[in-house]
Amino acid sequence: MKTKLLVLLLFISVSFSFAQNTTTQNQPKDALSEFSISPNPAKDKLNLKLNSFSAILNLEVYDVLGKRIYKKSINRLETSIDVSNWKSGVYLVRVSNDETTQTKRFIKQ
Repeated sequence: MKTKLLVLLLFISVSFSFAQNTTTQNQPKDALSEFSISPNPAKDKLNLKLNSFSAILNLEVYDVLGKRIYKKSINRLETSIDVSNWKSGVYLVRVSNDETTQTKRFIKQ
């Protein structure tokens, strides 16, 4: 069972990485600046900080099974997500606009 879960997690991780790389490959670098998440691992609150942006962005969080569990539009350089009621595990944070997508992984303790 643990082996199947690890294989599934690896598959999802690679799939999101591939999707991220293919969508950003031909896009201008400044279309969506790099973002950071902290703390990682997170216990109660996950902070997201953008270097800069020029439009409203979509923020989505997915669990390891690929199910979207959180969605929000971002219109600020910094935002926080309350993760205190989420199950422990690995999550993928995806920030996107009409031109590009970036994904990062975080661990919920």
